Amino acid sequence: MGINIKRANIKKIDINEKIIEFDPKKHGKITGSRFLSVLGKNKYMSEFKAACLIARLFWDDTTTKYTEAGNIIEPIIRSYIRENWSLIFTDKMFMPSYDKVTVEEPINKKDCYYDHFKSNNIFGGMVDGYIRINGSRDSVLEIKTSSDRAQWYDEDGNKRIPEDYYLQASLYAELAGLKRIVFAVGFLQEKDYDSPKMFVPTPDNTTIFIVEKKNISKEMKTAEEWFKKYIEKGVTPKWSEKDTGVVDTLTSDRIDNMPGEYMLHFRKYIEMYMGGADLTNISTCITRLMMSIALNGAKSVTYEQNGFHFELLLDDVPKLFVTQI
Repeated sequence: MGINIKRANIKKIDINEKIIEFDPKKHGKITGSRFLSVLGKNKYMSEFKAACLIARLFWDDTTTKYTEAGNIIEPIIRSYIRENWSLIFTDKMFMPSYDKVTVEEPINKKDCYYDHFKSNNIFGGMVDGYIRINGSRDSVLEIKTSSDRAQWYDEDGNKRIPEDYYLQASLYAELAGLKRIVFAVGFLQEKDYDSPKMFVPTPDNTTIFIVEKKNISKEMKTAEEWFKKYIEKGVTPKWSEKDTGVVDTLTSDRIDNMPGEYMLHFRKYIEMYMGGADLTNISTCITRLMMSIALNGAKSVTYEQNGFHFELLLDDVPKLFVTQI
């Protein structure tokens, strides 16, 4: 769990230009949250970080109790809609009483390789399901969890869709060829985050918003131009101060798979260390080995073997630090 670097995809880290060069043949797509980043509307992810993720330079599978609660509650809300569709949709969609609504399950993320829109080469992502009317797809289903009702209602109590969610869902509706979006929002209390499996949707804690998709043709064109400028050319946008965490991670090169012939030298170092021998020559050897496989532009490189942590700081004069774990 956490941040995992894909070293093979990184060609060069340019500290002076504040960019990373990568292999453009191994990229992913612009998904909903990355779409927002490209447009400058994602407060959690910069366009630099989005480019790194699209280029598959790293992935982050860190979870919190809030993301875990959302994942657990999503199918609960989907079942709630399926079981109560006649009460939820008949009036809101101006449907005749004889129409029938069904909820289509999304394709399992592992079965579709985390992309429900394989036919598009630039945009992708995953929906939370679809609403079908009389057997035909009618709407994209977007399920959200929130503890902030003010985010979804104005001062007069009227429903409103947060712009970032609206843009993201509109992208998926566009890719799916649909004109309508159904937002199902579960408003959670702290106890629900602690015990998400116990959450029971009701009209009081789960609200349905039915809206037409936004016209996002300009936004999609902007994103396509960004994709061609950066991803297809194998270079990221410049990073900024808010990208410090990502940059530090990428420039602190951790080697997880050391070549077998190199491991012998690290084993020799450990044996000499344990035996109290002079480490001058073997330290020089280890330094050269670590420098030879460090990423171009990395500030440091680390490696662990047999209970020892090796860290090489790549200054003008490289410095090797070895500690017993």
